[in-house]
Amino acid sequence: MNRSSPDRADGRHGDFKAKWPATSHSGTCGPGRTLKVRQQTSSTISERLPGTNIQRERRSPLMNQPRTAALSALLDDLAGFEIKISDYWADAEPQGHYDTLLTGLINSLLAFCHTLGWSELAGHLRDMAPLRGNAVESLETLQRFVVPEARRPLAASDIEKPQSPNQWFWEFVHPRISALARPRFEAGFFGDAVESSFKELNDAVKRIVRDTDGRELDGAALMTTAFSPNNPVIRLTPIATATDKDEQQGYMQIMAGSMTGIRNPKAHGNLNPDSTKTLHLICLASLLMRRLDERI
Repeated sequence: MNRSSPDRADGRHGDFKAKWPATSHSGTCGPGRTLKVRQQTSSTISERLPGTNIQRERRSPLMNQPRTAALSALLDDLAGFEIKISDYWADAEPQGHYDTLLTGLINSLLAFCHTLGWSELAGHLRDMAPLRGNAVESLETLQRFVVPEARRPLAASDIEKPQSPNQWFWEFVHPRISALARPRFEAGFFGDAVESSFKELNDAVKRIVRDTDGRELDGAALMTTAFSPNNPVIRLTPIATATDKDEQQGYMQIMAGSMTGIRNPKAHGNLNPDSTKTLHLICLASLLMRRLDERI
């Protein structure tokens, strides 16, 4: 039997859902073995997996279900998901079914995270799926970390509101830049969003230089000192070849130029970008912050 795509009785694959919230009960999946599932409270159709004794339910579609209710139900499903470890490691067939069921739930939550802009949780979920024989440890992470973390913003915000058209953009921005720039951008303070991004970059480099040799520098002078290819405080490359030196010098010039040409004009009141230019400039700050994170 194909572990990754359990067959349905009618020959198609897909729309099975495990039975959980509310009341727990058991169905046998072999001599002396039990697959624990929980009874679904919404309308369901009960079906048995062909060739097995595992009973699962196909949910009736809930087309008009509010986003909050749908996400809450999904988190309840994950919180209530149970794996009988002796079954999981004893036989490839129930292991494959467990992997498939849990992967489906993970992918559903990942879709919600993308829609809602929960980029950090999305990153954790992307690393998990698809499951291939590792459902036990993944379920531990889901129930102890992912589900509680998802419940916090769910309780604290109104996820029924339309999402920003720039939602996907912020998922790829460096978190330190996003934390400062995003609220300013969404409030319409585009110049402040740019200035805060490059100030954060400047402060990050400044702390490294100060902690390394005690010097207090700022702006372009800070960047040329920190990233100099001749005697760098911060190495972005091994500086062992001409190519290494060129890359080190190139980033030094970009870092210094961003302070002179972007941060300083805004600080002096001369930079008033529109929303599109603001996003481009925030992208640059994010790139430079990530490059700083990759220092040797």
